[in-house]
Amino acid sequence: MSNNKPDDDGTYVRGASTPAEDQDATFHRPAAAILGNAPQAKLPESQVATEIVSRSDASPAVEAEKGTQVSAAGQDLAVGTVIKDRFVIQGLLGRGGMGVVYSAKDLRKEETQDRDPFVAMKVLGEAYRRDQRMIVAMQREARKAQTLAHPNISTVYDFDRDGQLVFLTMEMLQGDPLDEFIKKNPHGIPKEQAFGIIRGLCLGLAYAHNKNIIHSDFKPANIFLTEDNRTKILDFGIARAGPVSNLDESSEVTQFDAGTLGALTPAYASCEMFAGLEPHPADDVYALAIVSYQLLTGKHPFDYIPAYKAQQQGLSPAHIKGLKRREWRALERGLAFDRDDRSEHAAVFLREFEGSPRIRLALAAVVVGLVLTTGYLVYEESRKIIANRPEVAFSTLPESVQQQFNARLEDGRMLESFNDYTSALEQYKVAYLLHPKNPQAVTALEDFFVKVYALSEEQGGQVDVLRDNLAEVLAMDGYLANRTALKSLAQRLNNAKQ
Repeated sequence: MSNNKPDDDGTYVRGASTPAEDQDATFHRPAAAILGNAPQAKLPESQVATEIVSRSDASPAVEAEKGTQVSAAGQDLAVGTVIKDRFVIQGLLGRGGMGVVYSAKDLRKEETQDRDPFVAMKVLGEAYRRDQRMIVAMQREARKAQTLAHPNISTVYDFDRDGQLVFLTMEMLQGDPLDEFIKKNPHGIPKEQAFGIIRGLCLGLAYAHNKNIIHSDFKPANIFLTEDNRTKILDFGIARAGPVSNLDESSEVTQFDAGTLGALTPAYASCEMFAGLEPHPADDVYALAIVSYQLLTGKHPFDYIPAYKAQQQGLSPAHIKGLKRREWRALERGLAFDRDDRSEHAAVFLREFEGSPRIRLALAAVVVGLVLTTGYLVYEESRKIIANRPEVAFSTLPESVQQQFNARLEDGRMLESFNDYTSALEQYKVAYLLHPKNPQAVTALEDFFVKVYALSEEQGGQVDVLRDNLAEVLAMDGYLANRTALKSLAQRLNNAKQ
């Protein structure tokens, strides 16, 4: 990856703009200039840099004067420098507000003949190494990111230190940061292409939200579009745990919360973030809707004006031509200034945006919202794939396929928990296609149909669509068609038809 520079905590953006030109750099404000009841100062309206302020004193509003960019201090690591007797520095990828990112060769990977022994290494800047909170923040970033094993989230490998050097290692990415991609498309991109990117972002964020992790600085510069057109969400360094009840006072959340650093990006932060309220997935949804709008139009819906100011001015986003009424309403809901009016979760935003039917429980009936074909493959194509795929052990599959398989199952469970049964079934079927006869995929499909049938029976709902979808799954291959649980359920559904 050449000619790249890291955003905020070291994620990658192309180009080498100066601090004055860099709209996505991190700013750190000294504690004396902060919030509370001091006279309020005006936030830069067009600022899309991450602002970091202290929140040691909770306050009803968050406004402060523009800070000074802090560059990584100290001498850069020379090419050939060996860190921890393992990582050999290959070159400088760039520097951001909080540190420097290098490309490095992992000697341990090389010894095991890994085909890709290179990693990105984020080294915390000297100015921040003197602040123990920043070291803890980076360690928490690594720990949180390691729990987010998802195809649409950048992989963080480890957090470590070597003497005075504090660093974490991450996967190397080839492609463009989304902010640069948007700049290259000032009038937006085709709807179909934008929807594909938006869907990946929704699934990645929803996965994090389902684990009670909120990004808190979601923006184009923290998103990467790889060369093979995959989206990767970067930089969970200031991610915050969502509100939970009966919090254990000995938990890590009470000992350290990256939110005490008060990091936010004014042009993408919700009104609630400016007000210093408890973090919520809906905060990420606001930023997600802005990014979606930018992909479709090339423009920020409020011209980079902070949410609280846009609300005061009574601004509303210009309608996007070519969107269906449902799509536009979902986008408007995501851009709502008040949290209560906004989609509460990335999975909900996706469901509303794509219009996926959902199960609606009522006293008298249940409408099982399933489609006859998945969004990926109709069953005829599925059967051809399965028939031509040799039976192999899961452990022998390429690592990327194993990751995709696990991610599909996890996404299915997450979407099912939000009653998005259409999307959940899609995920389970794709998992099965990735590794036919896999016990986990088979169990997921069986449990899915048994659960939905039970809900339908309990509420006296219609079963026609459920029957058709089960028939499609049974037609995928002979193995599924002979599963006792599925055959039995199919028979009950057929009897109900009579």
